[in-house]
Amino acid sequence: MSDDLPPDVERLETLRTWHVLSLERIDRALAVARQREAEEQERRERAAAERRFKIEPGLDQQIIHRGGCAKWAGNGSFLDRSEVLLAIHDDALNVKPCPVCRPDTALQT
Repeated sequence: MSDDLPPDVERLETLRTWHVLSLERIDRALAVARQREAEEQERRERAAAERRFKIEPGLDQQIIHRGGCAKWAGNGSFLDRSEVLLAIHDDALNVKPCPVCRPDTALQT
């Protein structure tokens, strides 16, 4: 038996109950902290996507979207501002801005 614990059943059960309740409180606080961190990570990823762009291919015209636009999820790589500006000014590509996410506002064109 350890010297730092009481020898009787009643006090040992009280200590055990207190520790179980403390552990439950810690688990709840840990769950809240993990959720908060996950939300913060998602916010950072969404903000990073908003600074990038993507082009939706089409037969007659291409549509430029902000990286976080839900209208077109897109599969492929993101483009940076300079690449998108080149695409917009290339008449052969016929690139138009998405009317939902308004990348032209972010590009200030």
